[in-house]
Amino acid sequence: MSAEEILLSDNSQVEVAARLGGEFFIRGVEIVARAHGNDLLKGIIFTAIAVANSEAVPVLASERERRPVSVMSIAGSIGIPYETTRRYVNLLVDEGLCTRMGRRGVVITEAALMRPAMLAAGLETYTSFNRLVAALRRAQYAGLSST
Repeated sequence: MSAEEILLSDNSQVEVAARLGGEFFIRGVEIVARAHGNDLLKGIIFTAIAVANSEAVPVLASERERRPVSVMSIAGSIGIPYETTRRYVNLLVDEGLCTRMGRRGVVITEAALMRPAMLAAGLETYTSFNRLVAALRRAQYAGLSST
């Protein structure tokens, strides 16, 4: 079904998705910024690295188990210029939040994930996600039904 067909068929479901998705997104932005000293771009780059590192393994896997990701790949995935991404990755390395794995790329350190601000951000994200799911259920959002 095309986006136009979805809009025409059930505009109320689109409105629910847009409103609740937007609320979840904004809460996520606040959580990420707060976890990184209100530096949103630093938080976005950190999160992009963490997501890429954990694509094939659990988020709390050891550094050796995580998949390293290149600065170029991170820059491309979030649409940030390479040079800006490189500077922020260097900052994350200097702060001990990620480590270089030679030419293979960078990984988030175990110590970074265990910092109080990161643990709090994880809990806030978990709570925010559950709030989103509960709100979707209350709205009887069709996208939750199994087909």
